[in-house]
Amino acid sequence: MFIIFISLIILYFIWYLRISQVTEEKLIILKNNLKQNDIILTWENLEKFGFPYRVVNKLNFVKIKLYNTEVFIENLDIIYQPWNIKHVILKSSEIINILNQNNKIIIHPDIIASIRINKLNEKILAINLNEISILDNQYTHKINKPEIYFRDDNKNNLLYSIKIKELLYQPFFIENNVITNTDINGSLANYKNININNYYTWLSNEGGIDIDNFKFNINKTFINGNAFIGIDENKDIQSSISLEANNLYELFLIFRNKNFINENTLETSKFIIKAIEIASKASNKIPKFSINIQNGNLSLMGVKLLNVKNLKY
Repeated sequence: MFIIFISLIILYFIWYLRISQVTEEKLIILKNNLKQNDIILTWENLEKFGFPYRVVNKLNFVKIKLYNTEVFIENLDIIYQPWNIKHVILKSSEIINILNQNNKIIIHPDIIASIRINKLNEKILAINLNEISILDNQYTHKINKPEIYFRDDNKNNLLYSIKIKELLYQPFFIENNVITNTDINGSLANYKNININNYYTWLSNEGGIDIDNFKFNINKTFINGNAFIGIDENKDIQSSISLEANNLYELFLIFRNKNFINENTLETSKFIIKAIEIASKASNKIPKFSINIQNGNLSLMGVKLLNVKNLKY
């Protein structure tokens, strides 16, 4: 019996070493695949531990370079269960710094992500973060407690779900006007055709961002709806938004107080919103609004309100 026990331990150890080797090979394959898409992944050294219950590949001083963006992580644990290498956990207790020519993004610990492949061969990614800070030339914006989920559906579509506890975006959404309880669900069409270095082509010719439903709160204003976002060949945003809101005028007041819109735009929006609210109250329904962005113009219920910046600039 003792000999059988020792033999089983030896067999498991040999099997574990093979699984550990396979996980490292997968990491090298990933690195090469990313390089073919102009994404450079490097690390200074790799530590291996976790026996007997886990296989952990710890990457130290990780750097990812993508176009004009660089990502720096002091260490990253890639964790496998030996009996199911189709389930991977990524974990780091270090700050992640993301730098590009326009701003700096800081992702605060702890960070944990899960990647798994289900029985239908669908890839599922779940990411939980503590806080994201985005620093531009003027402001620091914050995203608190974001949860992000992705799943491909074997139809070249990527389903996504985003939940955010609080979103502070200066100078508009601060203090009492912080955006809370954000929930967004939708899909990216033909996502496998996205070229990260030229996503404009995908947005204008092959895909777009479908938002099946979204909802969020700003103080006492509650907004929910659906939308589609794309661009045209001139890189003008093309979008249609349908939403329900109990107090949409308050949102325009925030924009006016920060001089984002002028007084004429505020008065025009007030007239449209109040008319919709009166009609909705008479029929005992929640006010519904349509917002469209086309050819560089944003319209509320078909009435042009303001110009929208072209993505070329």
